[in-house]
Amino acid sequence: MQLPAYQQLNNALQSLDFGDRASELHGFLCGAIALDISYPLDTCISTLAPDLSHVVTSDELNKLLAEIYEVVCVQMTDPVLQLELLLPDSDSTDLTTRVTALASWCDGFLFGLANAGLQAQATLPKDTSEILLDLTRISQLHGADTGEEDEEVSFYELLEYVRMSALLVAEELQPIKMTTEVQ
Repeated sequence: MQLPAYQQLNNALQSLDFGDRASELHGFLCGAIALDISYPLDTCISTLAPDLSHVVTSDELNKLLAEIYEVVCVQMTDPVLQLELLLPDSDSTDLTTRVTALASWCDGFLFGLANAGLQAQATLPKDTSEILLDLTRISQLHGADTGEEDEEVSFYELLEYVRMSALLVAEELQPIKMTTEVQ
């Protein structure tokens, strides 16, 4: 099961004046599902686009959102840790754009956790609180591509950290679901 292409979702969002927010939307879904595996897709849509009532009537976008939602539910509970972040393609997108998309993904993830009901961070395990603080810092990044090869390596290391952190947060927040629902 795979996510739709980043550009396909982004084009559908832009055609409905939803903006360049594919990564943020995917992060939001991952954050909401990390806290509540049964968080409804309709709630996600109404939270992210309360003023865009025409979004719910777009067949293309509804289909893409349903596909992404299904993939997120599987990947966020995958015991083999196969979460894929929905980001622009590295072959056709500069590093600055990809860093900005990763920052948007983190922002969406944190927003999804909050909207699904995450309460005070003080009550969370220390590792989870530290991860959420790191994701908050990452969400504030603004990429600057100087063309250095080590920047590309650093980006992939950061990407892997974010990916594994999202899975760890999900495991910490709902460990019973993670071990019993996936067989």
